[in-house]
Amino acid sequence: MAIWDPFDEVRKLEEAIDSVFNDFWRTEGRRALPTSKRSKGGEIARTEEIIWSPAIDLIDRDKEIIVRADLPGVSKDDIKIKIDPESISISGEIKKEKKEENETYYREERVYGKFSRVIPLPSEVDPEKAEAKFENGVLEIKVPKVKPAKKVKEITLK
Repeated sequence: MAIWDPFDEVRKLEEAIDSVFNDFWRTEGRRALPTSKRSKGGEIARTEEIIWSPAIDLIDRDKEIIVRADLPGVSKDDIKIKIDPESISISGEIKKEKKEENETYYREERVYGKFSRVIPLPSEVDPEKAEAKFENGVLEIKVPKVKPAKKVKEITLK
């Protein structure tokens, strides 16, 4: 007989809300909010702040959970990872600058933005044994599962 867990219902609601917001803000993975700023010389420089949520793969294997996140254009030094037994939080910042000069024009663009994503895990994990690597814009986190503690305890009356 399964025991009803109200926290499981809260997690499902949180995932549904995350999905709605992620779908709203996702336009091929990112949405830019352009702004203009004047430089010292009076020229207008176009700046875009990126609002996005990285695409995530969540893989549940026998003894481990693997999370892969696509983070193109993000520097390794700008990524923060926090792991607790029930979730993984990935946050960071993207910073890009592009300068073009020609005989007839001069243009400078900057793109920046922050991202944050909390991934609820299907099983409890051991955060102390987590491993992460970042190659070619893809973050991969591997965390071993822990055996769940028995949730039922029989008590004898005295």
